[in-house]
Amino acid sequence: MGELDVIVSPSEPRYWAMMAVCTALAWATMRFFRRKGQDSVQARNGLGIAMLSLQAIDLIIVFVSPDMSFSIHRSLPLHFCGLNTLLIGLNCFWMNRAVFSFTTFMGMIGGAHSLLTPQLPSGDALPLLVLFFVKHAALVFVPIILAQTYGLRFRRWDWIRTYGWSVLLSTVVMGFNAILNLYFPHQSGAVANYMYVWEAPVANNPLIFDWAWPWYLAPLHVALLAHLILMNAAFRHWHPAVLGGKRLRWFE
Repeated sequence: MGELDVIVSPSEPRYWAMMAVCTALAWATMRFFRRKGQDSVQARNGLGIAMLSLQAIDLIIVFVSPDMSFSIHRSLPLHFCGLNTLLIGLNCFWMNRAVFSFTTFMGMIGGAHSLLTPQLPSGDALPLLVLFFVKHAALVFVPIILAQTYGLRFRRWDWIRTYGWSVLLSTVVMGFNAILNLYFPHQSGAVANYMYVWEAPVANNPLIFDWAWPWYLAPLHVALLAHLILMNAAFRHWHPAVLGGKRLRWFE
């Protein structure tokens, strides 16, 4: 298996090259959908297929690369970013408001932090590097497209519902990690650390403290709540709901 949990630093030229690629991709995609308009169901379905394909490619690389091997401890799409990639892709077909709220909050927060402080779980070979940056950039700009072009909106208290769902899901995954690590340990010693609720991530992020489990999770919960509140206010300000020509606050 290749090197795991590789950190890509802003001091590396490849970091800025990938950020430039992601910025250009986001700009071009959002411009394309602004021109298409909300009646373009075919374009929206294509966006969904693209999101699902990004996650599928992530799994395929594990199977076809000679330097990697599939492992239930490392390879399942059970991090929040992997889960949100799948849900955003499916929601391009469903257009479900509740799914939109969860994936917009959690996808944009997770995607932005992953781009700013990249930690590549399976290695930094060029295909993995490109896939990592493109997938996490899509987590940021695809929800904006669904809001701007197709009119999906938050409702009152969606931010706190999202927090509740994130706590529930991470608790379930914490149990799954424990089952794998305690009863089915990986032969190489690699641990299951989905959603980073078994041990702290190693990314150079100011929100991550070198504390023992579970104490390092406390500042992450505080930071998540702060992000949710700020995002909710920002989306209400820039993308208010419209009904009968009247601009409404999102909680109405």
